[in-house]
Amino acid sequence: MSSKKRDNDDDDVVSYKKPFAVSQLTIAMLFTTYFLTVEIIELSLSTYVLQQNKLEVYQQYLLFKSQAPIWKYWRILTLIILPITIFINIQNLFQILTKKATIQRHLLDVISAFQLFGILYTIIVRLMPLETRFMKSISNDIAQNLNSIHQTAFMLNILGWFISIFRYRESKNDMYYHLIKKTR
Repeated sequence: MSSKKRDNDDDDVVSYKKPFAVSQLTIAMLFTTYFLTVEIIELSLSTYVLQQNKLEVYQQYLLFKSQAPIWKYWRILTLIILPITIFINIQNLFQILTKKATIQRHLLDVISAFQLFGILYTIIVRLMPLETRFMKSISNDIAQNLNSIHQTAFMLNILGWFISIFRYRESKNDMYYHLIKKTR
C-alpha cells in the first residue's frame, strides 16, 4: 500500500512544473541587469541629444557601436543566450497545457514570453533599421522615433527584471516542493 502511494506521489511530482531555482534567478538577474543597464545608457543618450539638439553625437555613438571591435564581439557573445531563452519560454508556454502549477506561475510564464518576444520585436524590427537609417542621414524625426522606441525597450527590460524576482518568489510556494518532501 505504501509503495503504491509513493508511486502516485512520484507521478504527482513529475506532473508539476519545476520551480525557479536560485541559480536560474542569479543568471536571469545577471543578464536582465546587463541589458537594462545598456538600455539605460542608450535611452539617456537619445534623450540627451534630443534635448540638446546634438544629433551628430548620437550618430557618432551609433557608428562607434557598430564598428568598435570589443563591443561588437561582446554583443555577439551575449546573443548566444537568445536561442536558449526562446526555447525555455516556448517550453514554459507549452507546459501550461501539460504541467500543473499555480495560476500565478502560468501567468508569469505568459508575461515572460510576452516580454521576451516584445523586446525582440522592438529591437530587431523597429530599433535596428532606424539606427541604420540614422547612421546614414541625421534626422530629428528619426531621433524622436528612436527615443520613443528606447523608452519602450526600457520598460520591457524593467518588466523582465521584475519577472525573474516574481517567478522565484512564486516558486517558493509551489506544490512541487511540498510533493518532493512527501516522497522522501
